[in-house]
Order: sequence, then structure tokens, then C-alpha cells
Amino acid sequence: MQSLLVALSNNVRMFGMRFSPSKCKLLLQDWSASTPELRIGSEIVERVGNFTYLGSLISPNGLVSDEISARIRKARLAFANLRHLWRRRDIRLSIKGRVYCAAVRSVLLYGSETWPLRVEDTRKLLVFDHRYLRNIAGVCWDHRVSNSEVRRRVLGNGGKSVDEVVNLHRVTYA
Repeated sequence: MQSLLVALSNNVRMFGMRFSPSKCKLLLQDWSASTPELRIGSEIVERVGNFTYLGSLISPNGLVSDEISARIRKARLAFANLRHLWRRRDIRLSIKGRVYCAAVRSVLLYGSETWPLRVEDTRKLLVFDHRYLRNIAGVCWDHRVSNSEVRRRVLGNGGKSVDEVVNLHRVTYA
């Protein structure tokens, strides 16, 4: 691997560019042998457990549980930043639903086209979505209103659940 990195570094140098070792990271996936040490020039490339690339969290095991947790944190922050909107009574529920889809769901589902979802991952997304749609609608659990009814109230009759939206993204992406 070191020889490939040296060859790549030399080829890039022919075009007047160079690698910055401080910006390079090494992520080992399913590596059982001893930990390799890669060098660019005299500097060692930092080894990391996971890293963020284009806003998505890349983990060594290939699962997206960490990415989904990070997306949920970011979507929660986006929702909290719009707290003043959710509390206003003079704005229709349908408008709040459209803002939710544009500002919160889009943050939640960024990059979902490529996620290999497991059942527990889908459940995490659904729980987040249901909780915040109920918050927007002002519906508590003791009101005994189903999640699909809350979704219909906030997003309208054509409102899709998060897992349906993820599947649509996958079909569009493929």
C-alpha cells in the first residue's frame, strides 16, 4: 500500500500538485493484520476510526448506524432552530409540514440513497419522524392518535413516511 501511495504522490507531483499529509486520513476496513503505517514524504498519515466525507460519516464496519445517529442530531438541531415557527398558532399546519419536510427531513435523509438500512435503522428514523410530527401537531401520546393520522394532519393526504421517502430516493438514485 505504501508503494502505491508513493507512486500516486509522484504522479501528482508531475502536475505541480502535492498531498498534504495533515489533510490525509487512513481508515482501515476489516483489517485483521498489524496496523500499517503509511507515510507521505517523512510524515505519517493519521489513522482514524471514522471520518466525515461530504457531510456523511464513514465508518470502518460499513454500517450506517453512526451516520443515522449523526443525521438525527443534525435534524434535531434544525428542528430546534425553528422552534419559534412550530409554536406559532397563526400558521397553518400544512405550511409547518412543508417547512418540516424542507428544513428538517432533508437534513435527516441527506445521503439516504446509499444507506444499507437495517430494521433498527429504519425504526430510529421513524421514531424521530413521528416524535417531531406529533410535536408540530400538538398531539401527545395520551391523545390516542395514530402516527399515520398525525402524518396525514401535518403533511396532508399524500404525506409519506420516512421509510417510503428513503425507498423513493433509492429508486430515483439507481
